[in-house]
Amino acid sequence: MTGIFLLGCGGFGLIAPPTPTLTLEPTRTLSPSLTPFQPVANTPTFLPTDTFTPSPTFTPTSTLTPTITPTPQFIFQGPGNVTVPILLYHHIGYSFTDSEYYVSPEAFENQMNYLFMHGYRTISVEQLTQAIYFGAQLPSRPILLTFDDGSETVYINALPVMQTYGFTGTAYIVDNYIGANRYMDKAQIRALYEAGWEIGSHSLSHRDLTTHPAAQEEEIVNSRKKLESYLDVPVRSFAYPFGAYDSNSLKLIKFAGYVAAMGLGDKSIQGKGNIYYLYRHSITAETTLESFIQILPWNP
Repeated sequence: MTGIFLLGCGGFGLIAPPTPTLTLEPTRTLSPSLTPFQPVANTPTFLPTDTFTPSPTFTPTSTLTPTITPTPQFIFQGPGNVTVPILLYHHIGYSFTDSEYYVSPEAFENQMNYLFMHGYRTISVEQLTQAIYFGAQLPSRPILLTFDDGSETVYINALPVMQTYGFTGTAYIVDNYIGANRYMDKAQIRALYEAGWEIGSHSLSHRDLTTHPAAQEEEIVNSRKKLESYLDVPVRSFAYPFGAYDSNSLKLIKFAGYVAAMGLGDKSIQGKGNIYYLYRHSITAETTLESFIQILPWNP
């Protein structure tokens, strides 16, 4: 089955997500070596071409700093469908070009504060896949926070706010962007991992996989190999650039050994039928706190 769901850094449209038959059993060990393959012909290196103005140093607002409460209630969820909202961010900073992909640090902290005060606690992609396949103890209001592209603002602005609330996230890295202007370098990405974050692949060069079929193996399989080699961290999940996929990219996701892949969508129910196209709510500059709250499945 072929499907395309575009937003991320482009337009928006939807064809029904894939429902692959799955036999993969995820593990918590470092990802295994992948079966060798014949790489596709070399393609030009694509680096980000934006000229975004860097955000000023942001200090979390002390008036929102919570008193950390006891560990929230955990309940056994799964196997099968589980309710876990997944939020998608890009830059946490200030855009002087009115880019929708920039969420201001103040808005971001307000959102994190709301989540914490209303009982939401972050989980990892690994925990989500375990719950879907086998069942797992999860917080009563679990949530996944993901960040695409590898913007330096994630390290500078998002990380300290999330640490205030005891939250962790998953950073999806574009290999060719590492160390580029306004993007995280290897040391910063490693620092996220050491702070409890997961690191995933967002391809080699952030191309639409559906319009570059000859490059899919390189973009999907080789990006995982490179990131694990560069960073010495496990790379267990993939985020489709622009949310776009097709039947061949789904096959390569499985071949590469990813346990899950991130797409786009307006649902919070995740399961085996969309394990390789998990639904994510895109949070943008236009997302008010009121509209943010409406995205969430649990509200007082």
